[in-house]
Amino acid sequence: MTIVGSLLAALAAVALGCALKRPSPVARRLALFPRGLAAPRLFRWRPVASRDLAHSGLAWSAETLLAAKAVGAASAAVLAGAATQALALGPLVPILAAYCGFIGPSILVERRASARRAAAEGAVASLVERTEALVAAGRPAATALASISLRPTGVTLLDTALSLAASDYALGAPLFRSLAVRSDDAGLPTLAALARELDRSRDLARGSLAAIVLVRDRLRAAERNRALEAASGVEGRLMLVLVLCYLPALMLLVVVPLLLGLLDGLFV
Repeated sequence: MTIVGSLLAALAAVALGCALKRPSPVARRLALFPRGLAAPRLFRWRPVASRDLAHSGLAWSAETLLAAKAVGAASAAVLAGAATQALALGPLVPILAAYCGFIGPSILVERRASARRAAAEGAVASLVERTEALVAAGRPAATALASISLRPTGVTLLDTALSLAASDYALGAPLFRSLAVRSDDAGLPTLAALARELDRSRDLARGSLAAIVLVRDRLRAAERNRALEAASGVEGRLMLVLVLCYLPALMLLVVVPLLLGLLDGLFV
């Protein structure tokens, strides 16, 4: 494992030298041109936002994430170093493995946070449908949202935003403005837009039912488009299953024996 440590130390020394070196005239001229395509996410490092840490559901702090990244890098470097010595691989394998182990926890946190926000955004449609039903029955929009927030939806981010907004409303804060702020914090743009539209309708003395129906129709149209897009890809998947599964079986069970029988009859 001394080889791996020496490689990592040499790489750190080279990176320090490159950082302290002044850019050449050619590099300064090239920097004037606009950048092209961005590098892939795996090769573009950036710190994980505290918002993603809070939305990931892992209950990690920044220190815990840093420790996980260090452990991942060290473990991947050790395993790759052992594999390099056993299989005679290149010296860059432990370095690449350490980098992947270092960036792996960040990708995990970001993807979990994005998935949880997408699930919460999908659950907003059911919330809007229930709110529209209550308001259409004659209840005020603020009372309807306050009563709905007391019933959990099963989606953590959405339930947290609703409960915090209901708590603010119980303390005297305006419900719609508080809900807009809490929705922005939870990464729910649809619910935040609905809350701001309801707040604007109240300030302009307009009916809130029209705003809720508008958001409901928009969500229904988006869901319909997603369903049509998913249905349009079914034909291609079925054709792929046919080509990869049924046609080889048909060739082995029908076509190949038929050709063998014809060839056998020709040589008899």
